[in-house]
Amino acid sequence: MGVSENNAHYGHRLRVYRKIGDVIYDEVYYLTENGKPVTKKREREIRAQARARDKELLAMQKEYQQEMEAANPIKFHSDGRIVGLTRQQQHNKGRVVDIFKLRIRLPDGSISWGSISIDLHGFDKAFDMALDRIVEVLGINRRTKIYRKMKAAKKAY
Repeated sequence: MGVSENNAHYGHRLRVYRKIGDVIYDEVYYLTENGKPVTKKREREIRAQARARDKELLAMQKEYQQEMEAANPIKFHSDGRIVGLTRQQQHNKGRVVDIFKLRIRLPDGSISWGSISIDLHGFDKAFDMALDRIVEVLGINRRTKIYRKMKAAKKAY
């Protein structure tokens, strides 16, 4: 969230708020002392202090996010579907084609696209082919817990 400024009846203040993992950092910097505004010089010091703390927390937040992405390149929706693998119906020349659409974010930030026809291969084989493509592109071992969790996501589709 960063630094926000609030001017309430109990005092003018700056609030630094960031969430890093399960820890919430919520810090308040008051711009009043004994109910009176601080001097302009002191206000600049307090603002600089709040911005510096926000930059520090932002760096910690980015580092945490990078660690989490490196540890687990596959994410799941709340209903169990794999992020980046969707089941769609395409309308082509009056007929409907059922497909799995792939959108895989690579570690370097680029995106790999693809689609696999469910009508052509059948649901089970198309789902396995989609998982094989994800595993191949991201370099995931098929004997890991994340791969088993991906296989179990079949019922969500």
